[in-house]
Amino acid sequence: MRRALIRSALIIFLAISFMPSWAGAAFPVPGAPPRPIQFIDAAGRSVQLEALPRRIIVIGRGPHLILHLLYMFPEGPERLAGMEKRGKSASDFLDLVDPAFKDKKALGVSPGPEAIAALQPDLVLIKGSSAERMSDALAKIGIPVAYLSLEMPDEFYRDVANAGIILGNGTRAAEITAFFRTRIERIQKTLAGLAEEKKPRVLLVMATDRGGKYAVQVPAAGWMQTFQVRTAGGAPVWLDAVQKTSGWTIVNLEQIARWDPDKIFVVAWYSIDPQKMIDSFKADRQWRALKAVKAGELWAFPSDIFGWDSPDPRWILGLTWMAGRIHPGLFKDIDMSGEVREFYGRLFGLDRNSVDSLILPKVRLDVR
Repeated sequence: MRRALIRSALIIFLAISFMPSWAGAAFPVPGAPPRPIQFIDAAGRSVQLEALPRRIIVIGRGPHLILHLLYMFPEGPERLAGMEKRGKSASDFLDLVDPAFKDKKALGVSPGPEAIAALQPDLVLIKGSSAERMSDALAKIGIPVAYLSLEMPDEFYRDVANAGIILGNGTRAAEITAFFRTRIERIQKTLAGLAEEKKPRVLLVMATDRGGKYAVQVPAAGWMQTFQVRTAGGAPVWLDAVQKTSGWTIVNLEQIARWDPDKIFVVAWYSIDPQKMIDSFKADRQWRALKAVKAGELWAFPSDIFGWDSPDPRWILGLTWMAGRIHPGLFKDIDMSGEVREFYGRLFGLDRNSVDSLILPKVRLDVR
């Protein structure tokens, strides 16, 4: 008996002695000194922190995109210390997820280093894929910066992984990535082997209000909206017109008439009523002459509190919906209400009653 106990103790001692260094990171010892973290951000910069950041500030363009990413992690709300107020307010959504969000410190547009430093951040997050002068300015006063791109799926997965490192929750990062990958794989598997000639010719445009008239633009080849069309099994008709661009390109009705696509999807600027926009297009003689409009294939791209076409996490909902509209026969089993419930439940922790009462009434779906 005694020999057996000695043997067991020896085995435990050897196991601890030769445990790989990464194993301790998974099971931190209470009271142990903080472990440094390191990762490569979206701008290709090596970011090194002495410990997990406890106070995170979000600044720059599209701050809501990073905020929505952070709130998919249970640690996000606690670690977020403040954000720049710019564009459509993240509070329109995050107030529903976190009642304490309204108490987070808000910075004005383009805050200076002094205003940022006043919030005592351990890390500042900025959306982008190239370093800005703000990085150097903050570095001079000892505040580290990390960039997140969030533009395309591969970049999104990398940024999710980095968020997992920043928040100390790689397991949750893997769960989030798996959620998106499995839905893309479902679409790809269904469309596998589909011949190019079987893919409908698709036009996606964004409409903006120009003095009571709508101007429309097409996205660059490398943008999320183009990815959504391609992955959903459509053949984008506008790519030859945007080969050398990296943003939105204005197109006129004469060009659209020459393309004469089978299906048209219109992203409405957030201040535009999508039904009013679609009705206006249908009332226009030139739009009515298009094949897609005649066939009832003019659609407003869906949204809820935020759009489903942008690099916001909702892009997976937009992609799923679009697959069902481009190939209705192949995706007839998709239930978008169920998709919305699962998205907000698994990614943001909202229960079914909350989704049904707070989110689904705001969903603008199948406007045509």
